Amino acid sequence: MLPDDDDLGLALARRLSAEPADVRRAVALVGEVLSGGSRSTVTANGFVEAHLELPHTSLVSELVELTNTRAISVGAALADLVEVHGAALGPVEDDEPPTWQRIDLLDEHVSVPTSTAAFFPAGTAAAADVVVQLAQHEYAPQPASLRVLSRPGDHAAARGLVDSLLATARRDKGFYRGRILHADAHLPLKLKPTALGPGGRDDLVLPAAVWAEIDANVAALTTRAELLRDLGLGTNRGVLLAGPPGVGKSALSRVVARELAGDFTVIIVDASAASSVLRQVYRETADLGPSVVVLEDVDLYLGDRKAGARGTALADFLAVLDGTEEYRDVLTIASTNDPAALDAAATRSARFDAVIHLAPPDQEACEAILRRLLGRFGETAVDCTALARQLPPGVTGADLREVVRRSVLGHGANLTTEVLQQVVREGRWQPAALTGNYL
Repeated sequence: MLPDDDDLGLALARRLSAEPADVRRAVALVGEVLSGGSRSTVTANGFVEAHLELPHTSLVSELVELTNTRAISVGAALADLVEVHGAALGPVEDDEPPTWQRIDLLDEHVSVPTSTAAFFPAGTAAAADVVVQLAQHEYAPQPASLRVLSRPGDHAAARGLVDSLLATARRDKGFYRGRILHADAHLPLKLKPTALGPGGRDDLVLPAAVWAEIDANVAALTTRAELLRDLGLGTNRGVLLAGPPGVGKSALSRVVARELAGDFTVIIVDASAASSVLRQVYRETADLGPSVVVLEDVDLYLGDRKAGARGTALADFLAVLDGTEEYRDVLTIASTNDPAALDAAATRSARFDAVIHLAPPDQEACEAILRRLLGRFGETAVDCTALARQLPPGVTGADLREVVRRSVLGHGANLTTEVLQQVVREGRWQPAALTGNYL
């Protein structure tokens, strides 16, 4: 006796249940055909057409491209509307289910939709029936887009809902505003909240003139901001920190970042990220409020055209700093080991308004740095004045830290003047030049 169609379908399904996913899917389809069943798959267009009762090609849409931070804020605003009105959800791409993303804000977490369609009947989120689509883009310059679809006669309602979502996102959902963020190096740009750890001005030994110049430029966004706006002079500032490795350029940038974070959003951009996503970083500042952008090692990507430098990074930089794209209330702090390698257009006023040269510490500064480093050990028997006199010219703060580290590694916490002097004489704290051939 032959089995009936239902038994045959079930038998096939059981027989191959342990097979790979593509085989199981084929078997499931065969079972459905044999059993007379049907699959009901909702596609993105099908979801829209079912709720707006017109072919999707007959609808109108209001489209807005979103930056990374705006996409998160808009997603949170949309999630509130879905919860309040109990909106039906569907796919925004093919038949993929709606997705939510967990955003780590260090001190809290939020979950927001990143790819979903939501239907709102007339009288809920808008005056007419609308479908809201929030889509995430993996391979485009802009990370996401917001689209509201409606019947042709209801376009004004769709436009009003877009305006409402954007306003709510900016006003109430600024999760990244005032935080310290790190820029990812890949398009589309993603910003990730980060922490810089402790450290303030007292931890750096720098000339008073350096701090005075820093404070004068920070004033453009703080105490002098309103006056500069009234005079039409603009509040954007660019500060270039120049000097050899180890003199404190990165440490100084981070001290300023710590001081301003909270009232300002800080975006840390390393050389890898700046070479590919610089325009996108500055576009984010429109939603992040007053911002500090820290650009590290700009000589790695802002080369001199006369020296044959190529690439888009220089063009992007010129565009965002007093170029074709306008931004407000942005302080740019950049660092370089070699200011002579930079293109002249990058260092003119209104791009880098101030160039602050950081030199290796003199003997007095070396003594102060050594006292701070050794003070962490409590009372020590180290004559910092005598030790500073023994140091060769050009020693940096990073070198002095390595002298102390070497001493601790070799002799523990009981440091003396003689121990540190011996470490200095041995010279192992200085990186030796590489010689020979290496694979």
